[in-house]
Amino acid sequence: MTRPLSPRLQAVVNALPLRPGLRVLEVGGAPGAAARAVAHVVGPEGHVLVLDRSASGIAATNRSSASEIAAGTLSTLCSPVEDFTLPEGVAPFHVAFACRVGALDGRHPKAHDAALECISHALTPTGQLFIDTGNPLSEVQLPR
Repeated sequence: MTRPLSPRLQAVVNALPLRPGLRVLEVGGAPGAAARAVAHVVGPEGHVLVLDRSASGIAATNRSSASEIAAGTLSTLCSPVEDFTLPEGVAPFHVAFACRVGALDGRHPKAHDAALECISHALTPTGQLFIDTGNPLSEVQLPR
């Protein structure tokens, strides 16, 4: 049985502009709790990719999200966001979001610009990025 989201993560998921069929990138998403909730909103026509720099975090996401992965609504990728590229053949995403990711929230300023550039390349031309620096989220303007 899946545990309910924390109030903070539930507020983040509720604030995202989600609808069925969207492709969503979660940056720093291990162990996958928010991604699973998003996958249920975007449904079988949508998809969520969890990106995280931690191999153990990706392994935990793979374990906790086995049913969503098997259904094709969720996948994982181990990479630092500031050095991330979409694998060949992976379609771009409509929405990206991040919670407590140092490269995006000011804790690791040297990685910030590279992270935004990598995310920008992974999104559709009208794709949006949201990070948890607002109440609960702020939209970040991306380099285009």
